[in-house]
Amino acid sequence: MERNFDLQLKELKENIFRLYDITNRVLLLSEELITGQNLLLGQEIIFLERKSDQLETELQKKATTLLALHQPVARDLRLLLSSMNIAHELERIADQCLNIWQRMEESQSFIPFKVPSEIYGMIELVKQMLAQSMESFQTEDLEPAKSSIRQDHFLDDLKLLVTNRYLEQIKKKEITPALGVTFILLSRHLEKMGDLAKNIAEEAYYLIKGEFIKHLQTFKRQE
Repeated sequence: MERNFDLQLKELKENIFRLYDITNRVLLLSEELITGQNLLLGQEIIFLERKSDQLETELQKKATTLLALHQPVARDLRLLLSSMNIAHELERIADQCLNIWQRMEESQSFIPFKVPSEIYGMIELVKQMLAQSMESFQTEDLEPAKSSIRQDHFLDDLKLLVTNRYLEQIKKKEITPALGVTFILLSRHLEKMGDLAKNIAEEAYYLIKGEFIKHLQTFKRQE
């Protein structure tokens, strides 16, 4: 029975990485959508987002069943709990990618438009944070998780910069309000993705150390 449980845990973790692959593909499509401004990419984004919904639901059911049947303790329990939470966060990142497509579609009358450099910077940070968080979960190495958590404040700074700049430009009538709002909302979606990637890093930390760090200052912004 225990051997079968171990195999099911291994399968669960493999399915987490299937979900990660889908989420990462949606993220890359969102990047391509912003840079190339080809709204036809929306169809694939919608398809993959729905696929992520379905897989996340399956993962939650599987993990809940394993919890009920085996009542695991210690590390096995942490793996199940962190897997459930990571699956949820990955699916929410895909949701944010869908939001980005919706923002771009709403702004199609302005296409092509020049995307702020800060938006490109935020995309790169999100990709890096997500990759590091999942690397930590896979390898059980704390360092990538720490790095992901530390980088979150850079996204916060960039979002604030974009928001303040374009609110000011709207106020001064230096930009069409609808386009300025699009840039602000894109920055908010990307900042939210960073929060979700950071949450995954925190789950990886919990799996490895058995400690929660969400409310600790250990890896917060260092001046």
